[in-house]
Amino acid sequence: MNVTVSVFSIGIALMVPILWAALGEVVVEQSGVINIGIEGVMLIGAFCSALGYRYLHGLTWGLLLGIGGGIVCGLVLSLLYVRLGTDQIVTGILFNVLALGFTSTLYTKYLGGGVVKTYGAVKIPLLGDIKYLGEILFQQNVLVYASFLAAPVVFYLVNNTWYGLYARAASEHPRAAETAGLNVWRLRYPAVIVGCTLSAVGGATLVLTTSGGFVNGLTEGRGFIALAVVVLARWNPFAVIAGCVLFGVAQALQFQIQNLGPLSHVPSDFVLMFPYVITIVAVVAARGSRYPAAIGIPYRPSSATAA
Repeated sequence: MNVTVSVFSIGIALMVPILWAALGEVVVEQSGVINIGIEGVMLIGAFCSALGYRYLHGLTWGLLLGIGGGIVCGLVLSLLYVRLGTDQIVTGILFNVLALGFTSTLYTKYLGGGVVKTYGAVKIPLLGDIKYLGEILFQQNVLVYASFLAAPVVFYLVNNTWYGLYARAASEHPRAAETAGLNVWRLRYPAVIVGCTLSAVGGATLVLTTSGGFVNGLTEGRGFIALAVVVLARWNPFAVIAGCVLFGVAQALQFQIQNLGPLSHVPSDFVLMFPYVITIVAVVAARGSRYPAAIGIPYRPSSATAA
């Protein structure tokens, strides 16, 4: 039982970067934009947080600088995706390549393997004393708790506010939304910026809670996993949590596999591959998910409503 608790406890911590990124992508996609560049945004968020910690000397500064990096990414990508109407798939892929090269170059010059003091676990009174469940859920760091609180906020934003209603309308039938008096561009701009900001927090979480530092290619495909989780969860933030837990626990197995009896003889390469295999299988099982009708399609408003 101790091994099981350890696997789930570590899995919860490991899934949080993906959860932040996936919640951001829910906001973006519900407005009619698909951000393939989410991997690059996470990478820049991670780099900026490490930079902030190194030169401003504090976890809070690291987190704030990571958020700032996400906002800048959102401004750039919203200009490309929305205003200029570039191909969102190609642009996102190129942004990922740019982010990898940009952070790798600056890492060598400005960071060079610096170590970051990570956020420690905070035990919630009473709840943290619950046997098994308390150890798994209520003895985590603050960014874990914040990510769980962010899920209902995103759900409310997308499903219970005028903005969420209008954005979803623009993702299905943008021309009809414009005819009804909505400005599609002005609905998509903030969605991309907010989504990139949340994704950058995911990258910052990697540095400030998990890895304790930045290395080249730190995200290791987590942005693409977040994209898959969003489809698997059918754009429901609460289901996104379940999908992220699936990946986190699968990843945590590599740290406890030697304590799991017969599984201890499984080759290490397969253990490292296992989380990604699980994600692919899950996405295939969720092939009935339907994207919003106008997602990924650049929109040209009439001259009367152009932003």
